[in-house]
Amino acid sequence: MKQIKEFKNHFILGLKVLFTNHIFQITTLTLSFILVSVVVYKALNLRNKVDKYEDIENQIEEKMETEIKINYQEKNNTSQLTGAAALSSCLKQPLTEEEITDELLKMTKSLEDIFNSSNYNFAFKYKDIYTGFSISYNSSQPIFAASTIKAPEAIYIYEQAEKGTINLNDTITYTSGYYSNGTGVLKNTKFGVDYTIRKLVSYSIIHSDNAAHLMLNNKYKSDNMYNYWTNLGTNTIFKSKGSWGNITADDATIYMEELYKYYINNNQYSEELLNYFTKSWKVISTPNNNLKIASKSGWSKNSLHDTALIFDENPYTLVILTNRGYVDYQSFFNKVSTLIYNFHKEYWNEKTKLCNN
Repeated sequence: MKQIKEFKNHFILGLKVLFTNHIFQITTLTLSFILVSVVVYKALNLRNKVDKYEDIENQIEEKMETEIKINYQEKNNTSQLTGAAALSSCLKQPLTEEEITDELLKMTKSLEDIFNSSNYNFAFKYKDIYTGFSISYNSSQPIFAASTIKAPEAIYIYEQAEKGTINLNDTITYTSGYYSNGTGVLKNTKFGVDYTIRKLVSYSIIHSDNAAHLMLNNKYKSDNMYNYWTNLGTNTIFKSKGSWGNITADDATIYMEELYKYYINNNQYSEELLNYFTKSWKVISTPNNNLKIASKSGWSKNSLHDTALIFDENPYTLVILTNRGYVDYQSFFNKVSTLIYNFHKEYWNEKTKLCNN
């Protein structure tokens, strides 16, 4: 007991001597300064990477529009057509304002209420590909694109490959300048490795790989991608100088419909490209689990989006853009996806009845 007490006293005395020693004090302060500096540097470096790869500050909080828009169109005159020709022509035309049923209007009101229930619920657009009929909410207002920007990039690259202006077997070297601490698989690999364009596109879509996107964006962005998509009607994508930029529900609908056109034309790489989109992580769904869905989602601290092509009997596109970020989102996306699926089914039930009559 006495030995323990003596050891304790010697230990305390030793500490007192140590902490009063000037060399020890200077060393401790130096090490503390270095440690704090390293922590601050890492924090600032991480912040710079976040700013560079996930432009989370570039958010729009206030919605410009808070009502559902229904895209009514005038019908073509098909009175002289008969039989199968008349039926085919009727089915290709969207429902007019007079033909929209109370049940369909009730569904649109439910969608409107969902999106107005919170400022987080930002924008959406549904479009029936066969007839062109669409309903939308706040669809022309830009919001930070996050990783959804990887979809039009991939579609552009594959369409150019089809034309022979891009070789999917060309390579880009992965260097430290492309490193991203966000989503993807390349961040866990060595620098100095060459990857084919084909492999980078697959990583970008399937794994939402930020480094793969930066490599492709650096090589192909220029004015070509911007001009290509603006010629097809988009207004926001690839408009900014950075690697990410903004998106609207209208723009996303254009490029997802372009993906469908590319696929049904049975191009050389159609199946390959669509396969990337069907394997990607998605939050848009349908009650029918057997339906194929090709989509590209995107998320950051303040954004969570999904842009989808649903291969129903009559295919349709669905874009849901939110500024929900990492808050609970699953129930919201399921609710909107299911309402749109039911609307689409009701739309075609009504259309088939009208055309058969």
